Amino acid sequence: MLYGAPMPGTSFDRVAEIYDATRGGERRGEHFADSLAPWIVGPRVVELGIGTGVIANGLRARGIDVVGFDLSEAMMRAAVARIGDRVAAADVDRLPLADDSVDTAFFVWVLQLVQDPAATLSEAARVVRPGGRVVAITSGPEYGPDDEIAPIVDGLAPLRRMRLDHNTVVADSHRDLGLIHDGFTTWDEFETAPSTEADAIDQRIYSSLFDVDDATWAAVVEPVIAALRALPDPDRPRLRRNRHPLLAWTVTGAAG
Repeated sequence: MLYGAPMPGTSFDRVAEIYDATRGGERRGEHFADSLAPWIVGPRVVELGIGTGVIANGLRARGIDVVGFDLSEAMMRAAVARIGDRVAAADVDRLPLADDSVDTAFFVWVLQLVQDPAATLSEAARVVRPGGRVVAITSGPEYGPDDEIAPIVDGLAPLRRMRLDHNTVVADSHRDLGLIHDGFTTWDEFETAPSTEADAIDQRIYSSLFDVDDATWAAVVEPVIAALRALPDPDRPRLRRNRHPLLAWTVTGAAG
């Protein structure tokens, strides 16, 4: 994924080959494209952190052409294979774009990876014209009330670097960002088994687990893996439902 002010352990090259298989792949791309499309304005649309291109591909199927930036070469190769030569390497905090050159800039699962989300949003606002949009789908999904896996996996919460404060309207020093939507994506349904989730955690496929030290692994991660494998019939797939926070801002113009 794309990130600015690089944080240790956030290179996704190490999981690029299994990223789609472990993050919902094109099903997730279609689902997020449906949720994003109503908030996108104008023809000049940029995805910041395009990853493997599944969301850009879903938007293209809906008539929205997307170009994207990322820092992971392996992820970008997957994106190029999916959407063609519409991808370039760039740092989210130093975009190679002119002021006011974009109608909509959007992030999916990126803001939790950066050092300073306000600065990252500021850079997005810089390249978006007044009246354009900045849109973000953030991490930290909400699961259905009957989900027996989610409460166990919540034990990994201490390892998550940060969550965006959804109760704060983020304004930067260059442009005003006016929050116009603070809600969720639509509900997504998928199947996974507790043992599959345990294996994924044990293999460190999620960014919050990339560089966990041995002591923290023993204290925080191993109990989660054990609890997942202790559920009844852990190899049986469960139907799960989740939705992710979705925020949208309008770029209202230069700050006074």
